[in-house]
Amino acid sequence: MTDTLEQLRRQFATPCPTLTVVREQYFAHMASNRYLLRKISEGRIKLKVTRLGGSAKGTAVVYLQDLADYLDANAPEQAA
Repeated sequence: MTDTLEQLRRQFATPCPTLTVVREQYFAHMASNRYLLRKISEGRIKLKVTRLGGSAKGTAVVYLQDLADYLDANAPEQAA
């Protein structure tokens, strides 16, 4: 069985895809990054977003490990 992080590494060519790419793949029901960021800041979506360059205007990215942790935490329990 392949773990989530390995699957994400095969899916993305970078270890930190932009928030836009992550939203389009995993939060397609959300129309904008602004809406997704609001849900994250409210704590309704527990996903870590990092700004490149350390500034508020830096590109928002999600590290694959953080995305894998989020996906694993929200996956339905597997039947034994």
